Amino acid sequence: MPQEQYAPRSTMQTSEGPQVYKVGIYGWRKRCLYFFVLLLMILILVNLAMTIWILKVMNFTIVSKGYPKRCGEDGGG
Repeated sequence: MPQEQYAPRSTMQTSEGPQVYKVGIYGWRKRCLYFFVLLLMILILVNLAMTIWILKVMNFTIVSKGYPKRCGEDGGG
């Protein structure tokens, strides 16, 4: 089985200069990605703020589950 021979790139003659490939995201894709990341950060902040607000409104503590005591309840059986 004959082996194919390839010339190395350094010996190949080209009329063009070296090609430079852009690596990364450019144009509208980059803007959409930044918008998506910004929107995600805003949603995370709103979610945390609403979670903290609900915990405060429902009076959650480490000891109780947040049920407000009615008048006359002393917690005994």
